[in-house]
Amino acid sequence: MKVLLVTLMLLLLCSTRVLTLKCYTCNGGDQDECITVTECLQGQNFCKTISHGNNRIQKECASSCSEMQPLTSCCSVDLCS
Repeated sequence: MKVLLVTLMLLLLCSTRVLTLKCYTCNGGDQDECITVTECLQGQNFCKTISHGNNRIQKECASSCSEMQPLTSCCSVDLCS
């Protein structure tokens, strides 16, 4: 029984992988144009959207994000807006 338990634990440890966040990205497009899916780098745990006026936005992966910044929104789940 102990051997089975140890084997299962080793299997779980060896089979885990680092999951990365996926964000829509664009630079200066409008909301409908921001459909490029980007796999963020490890440590980039936020999808960040910055509004630039005239319906122009910038979407990117970010290691930090604060909605206290003007015209900025943040989220941390795959393909959030």
